[in-house]
Amino acid sequence: MKRMLPLLLCSLLLVLGVAQAAPVTASITGEQGLAFRLSLDGQPVSRGARPQIYLDQLRPGYHWADFYIPVGRGRGFNYRTQIFLAEGFETNFILLARPGFPPALRTVSTVPLAPPVVSYPNQGQYPNPGYPAPGYQNPRYPTDEYSAPAYQLSPAEVDNLLQAIQRRPFDDARMGIMHDALRESVITSQDARRFIQCLSFDANRIETAKYLYSRVADRHNFYQVYDALVFPSSIREVQEYVHSIR
Repeated sequence: MKRMLPLLLCSLLLVLGVAQAAPVTASITGEQGLAFRLSLDGQPVSRGARPQIYLDQLRPGYHWADFYIPVGRGRGFNYRTQIFLAEGFETNFILLARPGFPPALRTVSTVPLAPPVVSYPNQGQYPNPGYPAPGYQNPRYPTDEYSAPAYQLSPAEVDNLLQAIQRRPFDDARMGIMHDALRESVITSQDARRFIQCLSFDANRIETAKYLYSRVADRHNFYQVYDALVFPSSIREVQEYVHSIR
């Protein structure tokens, strides 16, 4: 029994160390729009074939990645490989499947994860004196899912967040950072336009514009966001969304 105690203690410390390890993120993109299905450590990640998959809340270390690459007419081929995810980093991969060669997964970049944007209560006056203090409820905007939180990011925090977004190579990762950073914060309409302009695809710009409407402190200036949308139909879609929730 005495010999078992050190072994049990080591096992417990190992489990605690894994549990406390910071989660990591990763993205996998098929070369030239190559679509694929992915299972990670035996668990399906995607329901159908997609050209890009973004993964978050993963434990650092080694993982088994199983790919299924369809080639048409109900046929396809499987490819299995092991990937390593470093703690505190986002690792970006590209999946290659070229004629005459076996599939391959290559690492494109390893980017440090940006620290979260943190607000500091009880630090005196808010950065924007014109915006209501925490706990204030505007009768025009009741406290619901569309109400903007009270803490407005400072210009320096906005610039840091923008740099963190621009370091990510793909829209999925950039949108994920926006959602995480602005979950309890607000920005100006002008800053929202800057964030949206970082996205490559107009569909993602539309989705992000809808999301950011509830997180701008100056909603009367939200028209500035429309400059970041490419097509008139995209602007109309966002306008209809805004009108539907007012």
